Amino acid sequence: MEATKIKVYRNSKPVRNVKVSLEFNGVMQSGFSKSAYTNANGVALVSHSSTGKANVWIDGKKRGTMNTPGSDVYYI
Repeated sequence: MEATKIKVYRNSKPVRNVKVSLEFNGVMQSGFSKSAYTNANGVALVSHSSTGKANVWIDGKKRGTMNTPGSDVYYI
């Protein structure tokens, strides 16, 4: 199983307890990953079995797109 690291910041500070999930929309792979929540450092590790391009959802809003597995930073 793969994992993608998402860091979430608000007002230049890490945000705790923010829900993060990935949405895959491929022919052979589609759907959402299991949600993960950010820790005190603003980091969420999202486990997933699909790879490739995914939409990043943070607190119920689509915030961007990234290649997975990988890591990225988002400001909300």
